[in-house]
Amino acid sequence: MASGLNGVQAKVKETIPQALFIHCYAHILNLVFSNGASKIRECKVFFSHLSGLATFFSRSAKRTKLLDDICQHRLPRAAPTRWCFHSCLVCTVADKTRELREVFEHIVDHHTEFDDETVHCSDGYITLLTSFDFSFWLKTFHAIFSYADVVFEILQNKGFDMQFCLARVDQLQRQIEQEKGNFDSVYDETQALVGPPRGRGAQGDVRARYRELHCSVIDSLLTQISNRFSDHKKLEFLALLDPQQFGHYCNYFPTAALNSLMESYGGYFDQPRLHTELAVMYGMSDILGKSPADIHQFLLKKGLSESMKQVYTLSCIILTIPVSTASVERSFSALKRIKSYSRSTTGQVRLSDLALISIEKELLIALKAKDHLHDDAIKFFIQKDRRMDFVFR
Repeated sequence: MASGLNGVQAKVKETIPQALFIHCYAHILNLVFSNGASKIRECKVFFSHLSGLATFFSRSAKRTKLLDDICQHRLPRAAPTRWCFHSCLVCTVADKTRELREVFEHIVDHHTEFDDETVHCSDGYITLLTSFDFSFWLKTFHAIFSYADVVFEILQNKGFDMQFCLARVDQLQRQIEQEKGNFDSVYDETQALVGPPRGRGAQGDVRARYRELHCSVIDSLLTQISNRFSDHKKLEFLALLDPQQFGHYCNYFPTAALNSLMESYGGYFDQPRLHTELAVMYGMSDILGKSPADIHQFLLKKGLSESMKQVYTLSCIILTIPVSTASVERSFSALKRIKSYSRSTTGQVRLSDLALISIEKELLIALKAKDHLHDDAIKFFIQKDRRMDFVFR
């Protein structure tokens, strides 16, 4: 994944040297981690087993009911568009391992009540949950993903405070690096829980082999983070229009952020003029607390795009960088809905209508609060019975 992105970066920068590669915050770090680690065979097998666990329950209402009765917690659905799937699933399985074993043991003990496929898979999952290999990687990724989840939430909420974001990314790298030193405790805890490694991997110096694999996975993850955020240090200039800092900038001008801008886009600005315009802007009560988009519109409406041309250009550049504008999985879930709709319908008009509904969903929410649109639509579509009878098994 990273090599592909680096190739794209190189081709783009051949044409536009000022272009920066920006990590899409919708691409949750957990998926980046799992993709990077999956280059290692043992981790690839681990994540495939993990996905299989979720799929096992999602394919049968009877299995799901048993999971609800014993575990009282469902496994996240194995949907490729849900990028937080790996992290949620790792955490759930790690917390509910004992209950999951009870579910599978119940199925095997009451085999006459279930079909052959369910019994066969349950017997295999009992072995899986008690295997050293699976338990070892479950503990390893549970610790790593717990760090990544926190950083992702910070990146979503602190998009324009680049110094803060980069500090958290550096902290994440240090935390993951420290996991190398936790190998002995992870190995010993796993061995105490499920016993020593067995099978093909239990030959030679087993502990040394697992230590090497453990370090390889962590090094791979650190490389992924470095590649993803390599250009973010050049984005310190985003702080120039951080609305939360304007009051502070009135007394302490952000010289470091201005220098960062000149390094990346110096050819587009007159630095002394920009410094003066920013100093004036930070003291304007009309602009205090406004976002870059609001500042951009304010300058246009007041006819200041020429008199404060440097600030206007800065706002244009910042608005083209999607650092904090991407949501978790908005675009992809909309695409999934469109595909599901198009499978059961035909015609470009209907496809365009659904896309319009997805794009203008804020208008629909407003109509829901003020109008009877939703109730009327429901009444219309329930006129025809579209339910089908399914066998509960």
